[in-house]
Amino acid sequence: MSELRINARLDEQTSSDLQFLREVLGDKSITEVLKYSLQQVAQDLRDKMRAKRQKQLWKDSGLIGCIENAPSDLSVNYKKYVAEYLDEKYPQHVSKK
Repeated sequence: MSELRINARLDEQTSSDLQFLREVLGDKSITEVLKYSLQQVAQDLRDKMRAKRQKQLWKDSGLIGCIENAPSDLSVNYKKYVAEYLDEKYPQHVSKK
């Protein structure tokens, strides 16, 4: 894509936000602030889209929600539940509690 020139009207709040960003970013030009802002927002949206796709992949693979009737404290006490599961599955190796 070739260079693009933008002509925009900003309301008072947006103009104030632009000035704030210029100061915080070290007296950058309006062009530099707009480039930076657009890059940041675009990256944030890309990251959200990537995370959403990854979550969907996990759901599709069965990794999310794969434990039926899971206890509500599973994420906190998972070691206890894994130990109980293994004790049931391999009773000859039951751990001493």
